[in-house]
Amino acid sequence: MLNRFFITLVLLVLMAQKPFAQVIFLGEPMMLSQSMRVWVDSTKKADLNKAIEYFNIGKSLDGKLDFDYVKYPVWIELSIRNESNDSNLMLVLENPLIDSVEFYEHPENSANPIAYKFGEGYSSFKTFGTFKMFSLTIASNQLKKVYFKVSGTEQMILPLKVYKNTDAIRMNNMRDLIYGAFMGVVFVMMLYNLFVFISTQDKNYLYYVFYILFIGLGQITLSGHLFSLILGSYPIVVKYAIVILPACSGLFAVLFIQKFLNSRQLEPFLDKLLSVVAVSYGLAALVRILGFDQISGRMMDSIGMPGSIVVFILAFKVVNKGINSAKYFIGAWSIFITGVVMFVFRNLGILPFNWITTYTLPIGATLEVALLSFALADKINTLQKQKQEKEKEALAAALENEKLIKEQNVILEQKVQEKTYDLTKANTQLTQTLDDLKATQSKLIEQEKMATLGQLTAGIAHEINNPINFVTSNVNPLKRDIQMLDDLRLEYERLCVEDKPVEVKMAEINRLKEDIEYDYLKEEMNFLLKGIEDGAHRTSEIVKGLRIFSRNDEDSIIPADIIEGIESTLVILNNQMGKIKIKKNYSGSLLIDCYPGKLNQVFLNLLSNALFAINEKHGENEGGWVEISLKLENNYVFISFEDNGIGMSQEVQHKIFEPFFTTKPVGQGTGLGMSIVYKTIAMHEGDIDIKSEPNLGSTITIKLKTNLRKIS
Repeated sequence: MLNRFFITLVLLVLMAQKPFAQVIFLGEPMMLSQSMRVWVDSTKKADLNKAIEYFNIGKSLDGKLDFDYVKYPVWIELSIRNESNDSNLMLVLENPLIDSVEFYEHPENSANPIAYKFGEGYSSFKTFGTFKMFSLTIASNQLKKVYFKVSGTEQMILPLKVYKNTDAIRMNNMRDLIYGAFMGVVFVMMLYNLFVFISTQDKNYLYYVFYILFIGLGQITLSGHLFSLILGSYPIVVKYAIVILPACSGLFAVLFIQKFLNSRQLEPFLDKLLSVVAVSYGLAALVRILGFDQISGRMMDSIGMPGSIVVFILAFKVVNKGINSAKYFIGAWSIFITGVVMFVFRNLGILPFNWITTYTLPIGATLEVALLSFALADKINTLQKQKQEKEKEALAAALENEKLIKEQNVILEQKVQEKTYDLTKANTQLTQTLDDLKATQSKLIEQEKMATLGQLTAGIAHEINNPINFVTSNVNPLKRDIQMLDDLRLEYERLCVEDKPVEVKMAEINRLKEDIEYDYLKEEMNFLLKGIEDGAHRTSEIVKGLRIFSRNDEDSIIPADIIEGIESTLVILNNQMGKIKIKKNYSGSLLIDCYPGKLNQVFLNLLSNALFAINEKHGENEGGWVEISLKLENNYVFISFEDNGIGMSQEVQHKIFEPFFTTKPVGQGTGLGMSIVYKTIAMHEGDIDIKSEPNLGSTITIKLKTNLRKIS
């Protein structure tokens, strides 16, 4: 296949010159790429006058959107007639990866053009935002000719648009908002899947976390936000990141796909092809590091299509083998590839350059991330269902064995002398069966706890996200202040070695302190450090609550603070409370002998049911409340949970402790919560009391011993 660059050069040479049309601007944003004239400066030395000379003698070419990888500067000529009612216009080059742009309004101003140069860092930009924006003043019904000189090592795509000044600012703000929302989704999904990985130790989630991370970083690199917001002083790092971050995204995508679709066992040949794709991404990143920018870009262009085809073939083959979770994967991958194809077709001019085709990549990536999370959840749920079915079968077999053993015992009692050996054997089998039943019960309780934690994961991620954002937002201002102090220190050192009178040095020092507003600088640093300390403290409190709630010392009775357990449970449930008020009739601490982890699960189940009942009655309106009360009498503690929710009928109260009984909609409850509460309270030799009436709320009180004997 001929190199795309040489095809483009041949087309540029063979294109016939057409009459140049003026751009008539009526006030609405419009694309200019097809209306401009271009000239490729193969000498790399032409100035504006030389370019105008070539335009005047007819050596220019018609404009287009995509010029492929051009190693020479591209000159652009435009004539714009303003027929709108606004004279303040804005020319916007909507490609954040261009290395340099010089803008000329008229040949007389050629000595002082407006220029953006990527290598000088973001501080050299004249306007905010990721695009190159140039103010242009044209009176109504007036004509003005402008020129651009554009250079770059990445693919030369020139989506040049004209806006009203206000429309350009609005477009820029909307773009920042869209990519901010995109990164917010990426960050939340990354934290959510990271927490699930920590809980399950499933490598699917680990690879997916890295894939989400790098696809997010790759998108904001290609959108220019990595340069404008984070690495504005390090443009060389951004040039590496343009290929390295998408390559890392592709690498971890391959690792995730191989693990998720189990390609090594199901399709070994396609698994090897995916490994080749992963190695190719690594080579593209290495080539970019070595400085071959255009080669690395072409490598990334050539890897994507065959890699996507291999992935689709693998996914359909896995679906045909009965793996239903792969259907989610096909849907997610199809959406992402559709977004990529629309983006490429836009650059080729097949699709229009509009809002949808501009943001198809972040939108497609967001939908893909969400659907792949569903695919992972579906796969885990399928495995859990298979495990539960096996456990139910084992439980049924154990009950049948128990029945048979009881029947045999009746016969054995009549022949005690003759069947002593058989009776001993049957008793051994019965003991083993009872042990298996206890083990099964423990697994069901643990699964209920993990299922509840899974439902609360997004809320926990949201709770942690707020204080973390508070910390990160103060880091950059603090760095700036420290740098100013360091600059002041250097000036002090310089003054110390100079041969000047002390009075002169002191005056110079005072002037330097006034220049940087030294007193205000100290106050600002203290304020930033206080903000970081507050955010870290809040994060520590949330993590402490999670640690207390998730304690795993459930095999022994130990002294534990039940107030601390209740508080940790409230931390876990904080994101579900909304406008519900929590009334606390307790303070300090209260130590009792208990199984702390199991008791925390009791608190979680009771509070979750109370919140559900309140939301069913009040919805998102105010007025809902839960009151938690503690009372100590003799050697017993009474813990009461009262709410003003929908309450319970007598029929529901009679069945509430039955396993798998629930009043919640399908998918919102397992029916094990109150059964676990009952068994846990019984294990603590306590009692539980329920008082409730429909639409008037419920009060559940548990009674526990403060000094619990050792339960064997």
